[in-house]
Amino acid sequence: MIVSMNIHNSASMISKYMDLLRHTHSWLALTGAGISQASGLPLLSGDMQGIPVAKLFESQLFLSNPNHYWELYREAYRKWRLATPNAAHIGLALHGAKIITQNVDGLHRDAGSKNLVELHGNLQELHCKHCQQFFPSIFTLRQPIPRCPTCNSALYPGIVFVGEEIRNFSVAVDWAGQCEILLIIGTSLSSEPVRQIPRIAEKSGATVFQINDWAQMLVPKFAASVGGA
Repeated sequence: MIVSMNIHNSASMISKYMDLLRHTHSWLALTGAGISQASGLPLLSGDMQGIPVAKLFESQLFLSNPNHYWELYREAYRKWRLATPNAAHIGLALHGAKIITQNVDGLHRDAGSKNLVELHGNLQELHCKHCQQFFPSIFTLRQPIPRCPTCNSALYPGIVFVGEEIRNFSVAVDWAGQCEILLIIGTSLSSEPVRQIPRIAEKSGATVFQINDWAQMLVPKFAASVGGA
């Protein structure tokens, strides 16, 4: 069972589960695009320059028209690098939550979270598949098609394309199996294998909470109630 929290019932839900929250020593947050809306970032259903944001995650555009792809990437990077963590990101960081995120905006890092799995990579990085190095995405502002400064190979975006294996999922599974509380924030969990995380947590005895709206208001209150964080 998932305990759903919203702007109307959050106080009563926190009160109802206060004893559990106060005595929790291991908790985990699973976040999606909804947590970053208050930071001004678009959902995957949005678009930039008339092109759906979701196209950033499709290798077809990258491989067939790299110039166009990098134009779109630069547009996203310019917008997203101006974003700052909101109260939800900061609340999770301050109260020691382990975080599994589907987001690529890097805002959990910026908020100071240390125990972090970025399943789909990070828009703030570029990856050289030849020498396996990572570089800051500001390189995209210097070259039409960014190249590795070490080996001159074409760089790849630091995000995971659709159909590629997501990153560090085994770590995410371990964390889900060990947590006492799982807090799902801003995601419908519509895709595999991420939707397995709540099932794993529940099977291991965790209580699962969900916040989809008003995360910037509700998450800090929830996080502050977790006594063992």
